[in-house]
Amino acid sequence: MRWDVVAFGETMIRLAVPTGERLETARQLEVGIGGAEANVLVALARLGRRTAWASVLPKQALGERIVRELAWHGVETSLVQWVEQGRVGVYYLDVGIPPRPTTVLYDRTGSAVAAVDPASFPIDWVTESRWLHATGITPALSHGCRTVLERLVERAHQAGVGISFDVNYRARLWDPDEAARTLEWFCRQATVLVCGEGDARLLWGLTGDAEAVAGALAARFGAPVTVVTRGEHGAVAVTADGRTVLVPGRAATVVDRVGAGDAFTAGFLHGYLDSRDVERALRYGAALATLKLTVRGDLAIVTTAELESALAATTRTIVR
Repeated sequence: MRWDVVAFGETMIRLAVPTGERLETARQLEVGIGGAEANVLVALARLGRRTAWASVLPKQALGERIVRELAWHGVETSLVQWVEQGRVGVYYLDVGIPPRPTTVLYDRTGSAVAAVDPASFPIDWVTESRWLHATGITPALSHGCRTVLERLVERAHQAGVGISFDVNYRARLWDPDEAARTLEWFCRQATVLVCGEGDARLLWGLTGDAEAVAGALAARFGAPVTVVTRGEHGAVAVTADGRTVLVPGRAATVVDRVGAGDAFTAGFLHGYLDSRDVERALRYGAALATLKLTVRGDLAIVTTAELESALAATTRTIVR
């Protein structure tokens, strides 16, 4: 296979307020990039995995910025479709220090990828990969994005390509009822389904503790592996053969929380791709998410040696 993991989605320009300042008074902003799928691919590429990102970008400076930064981290960008017109999405991050929360302001409506034409966007490249990663953000961007992702998932199934789907609900993009209806189909196609505990409760009304929520998701969608993430409290996985695996959270000095969930998913895939060992994958996910909290920006700029060191200090999983 040409790649280990591929993904389609939107990457935005991130403009962050320096810590301790406010967006309304800041005189300078830190420039970076961020997008759920790209965050996962960058983390995996830095761990030695072969990854590729597909999207639509306008031929202008911000589009070039995104591609060049992803390529610098080792992500293949030849699958990007370039267009003459359009814009790149931007988001502003007002970094809060407790008790003041971090706030996000999006300016992404009408981005080039949201205007994608499914009829002219190629999808056969997905058959050259071992794995397709997708998130619930992309179907929310536009009907075109939803259609492209549906076609990619269907083609991946036909080719026997594994699929991870992270629900990743974004309230600023759509309401819970529409999201729940639309994402049902994607959840049912997943080899590995990842969902935040809060998203599972909000979208599908699941109750009980994290183990109960994971079990209910597994029963509802039938994924071979269902993972419920719990932020600082760790994660729970339920497998098709009836096992439940738990990994507790680990304390960290938090520099930037944005992207920690994507780092968890990247770590999980890194630990799962070769071995199909859910316990190992959960430990990798928890360790990489903890390391990401210490790094400013969306991207998990972490080395293999750092991950292995953190893994050694990670609490052992619990298997039921």
